[in-house]
Amino acid sequence: MAELTELKIAAETADARPDAPIRVVYVMGAGRSGSTVLDTILNNHEDVIGVGELVHLFIEGSAQKENCSCGEARDACDIWKSVRNRWSELTGRASITEHERLMTKFTRVQRFAIPEWHRLRAGNPDPDFAECLNQTHATYQAIAEATGKRVIIESSKNPLRAKLLCLTPGLDVSLVHLVRDARGVAWSRMKPFAKSKEGGVPQDIKPRPIHISAGYWLFMNFLSEQVRKAFPDRPSTCIHYEDFVSTPERTLKEIGEVAGLNYSSIADRLLSGAPMAPGHLYAGNRVRTAGPIKLRSDMAWADQLTSSQKRLTWLLAGHKLRQYGYDRQPTDVSVKEPGHAAVSDPANKAA
Repeated sequence: MAELTELKIAAETADARPDAPIRVVYVMGAGRSGSTVLDTILNNHEDVIGVGELVHLFIEGSAQKENCSCGEARDACDIWKSVRNRWSELTGRASITEHERLMTKFTRVQRFAIPEWHRLRAGNPDPDFAECLNQTHATYQAIAEATGKRVIIESSKNPLRAKLLCLTPGLDVSLVHLVRDARGVAWSRMKPFAKSKEGGVPQDIKPRPIHISAGYWLFMNFLSEQVRKAFPDRPSTCIHYEDFVSTPERTLKEIGEVAGLNYSSIADRLLSGAPMAPGHLYAGNRVRTAGPIKLRSDMAWADQLTSSQKRLTWLLAGHKLRQYGYDRQPTDVSVKEPGHAAVSDPANKAA
């Protein structure tokens, strides 16, 4: 199989990792699906550190653009200063610019990094790939050492990065595929945001057209399914944001089973309306900089999208929405509740 070739490349070219593997739970899927809220809540477990969209950690100048979710500037936060310094030591003073180049080469969906994976599958060795794996492990080792936590939650969402982590020696990766109704994603992506360091918006965000968002939603969820299929030995699950909001205790139990963690006490706190501490998420949705959060339903799209916009989204993505268990008529109850279509799990189907 093609993935066996990749695993062989990774094992033969990356440095050996004699120590116990670092446990990582990676959240993947389309943006605007609630991953920052999920990461924040998962972070409240005593054995966990949620890091948010870690893919932004080594982008040149990112430390000055936004604040950590703790409220400190990224370059002033003790956690992230320690991580960056330790990463530099572990990588032999590798440059941020070089690391960013490697991440772009192998994980940037927008830059069509997929051909690089095709070349690797063909058995063509690439020294950049080995170095990318080594620097990736160094990132997680630095986080584990700086925080003392035994499980790291990352919500970068990029499925190609998930694939990279699964091939990185020394990482014990579990996968969470997070899905939200495509109409909710499309509505969220229609909203513009002005640049605000304090508000957690690193640059001006322009609105995206409905058809572009529907295509993006389909593509990112398709890639997420393919990653789960490619690594059947990795613990994984597919959850829905709507289920998480309506029945958090059930969703947290599913994630806990994948991650090897007991989230029952966190579920009890959510059901009681207790706020969740924001922790040290490096990047993500602007909600991470708004202080403690509470879980709430977000069905504004049902009223705010026009009938034609809803029809267009369903026309483009309805087949996949049905597969995930969504109804054409909007509902704010659990996707998995009785009376609703059972959620199919594409990753468990034969390719």
